[in-house]
Amino acid sequence: MKNWDDIRIFLAVARNGSITAGARSLGLDQSTISRRLQAFEDKVGQSLFVGTAKRGTLSLSGQEIFEGALRLEREVEEIDRRVTAHSSESGGTVHVVTTDILSNHLLLSVTSEFLRQNPDINLRVRTQELDKKHLEGDVALLATNNPMEDLYGRKLATATFASYASPSYLEAHKDRLEEMVWLNWDDGSDTPSWPALAPDIPDQMCRLRVDSVSSLLEATRLGVGATILPCFIGEKDPSLKRITPNQVVSRRDIWLLVRSDLRRVRRIRTFLDFFVRYIKTQRAVIENL
Repeated sequence: MKNWDDIRIFLAVARNGSITAGARSLGLDQSTISRRLQAFEDKVGQSLFVGTAKRGTLSLSGQEIFEGALRLEREVEEIDRRVTAHSSESGGTVHVVTTDILSNHLLLSVTSEFLRQNPDINLRVRTQELDKKHLEGDVALLATNNPMEDLYGRKLATATFASYASPSYLEAHKDRLEEMVWLNWDDGSDTPSWPALAPDIPDQMCRLRVDSVSSLLEATRLGVGATILPCFIGEKDPSLKRITPNQVVSRRDIWLLVRSDLRRVRRIRTFLDFFVRYIKTQRAVIENL
């Protein structure tokens, strides 16, 4: 196959379960992914997915190509790592993988100042599920109590989580909290993180589930119900009110991780040092001290 991008697009759709999710992981629009995937199937001469919806169920041919594509991907990544690790250039692009909640509420808040201070370094930010077996970038910013074992890194802080609702919703339910509707984040995985974040909330009380943290946050602001949020979001948002002021329902460590062969590359080291300094200024808010 002459065009690596075709394989990259196929892998993204197969891994993420749908064209929409694959497009989101690559930062491309859905129509582009759909068109390129169809062109790839035309080149192969066979359907790579079962059915026409292309929702992640691979055909026999698709599974064979998927396994070969994974091997090719690992080879390409190894070449990239070796080239990057031996580069003495201070500029270039740092590929950061994170979750949308950490991107929107921690990473992006410092991006402008980083780019201003480092005009020769660009950032590429992508989201990655926590259950991925390998890092699909240079640096990972993740909230997890089980960081990837083969990566070098440090714990930046321990984020606390609490329950929040809009002031009007909380006022309407102040004498009957047990009747509140709960909202949760649901990524459709076999091991959703919600039970670990809110073990005392019965599943039947979770009346709305969304796969976007930003949508979950907006629904809570609009008074649809209550939810669990990191305190570094809930305490700063004037449209939210903490339901139990002195109670923390869960904790997650925030890690900044990098592959060991890349941690001394100048542009990556520059980003790591800059972000660590920034998190130190925010640690009291993140840990709700």
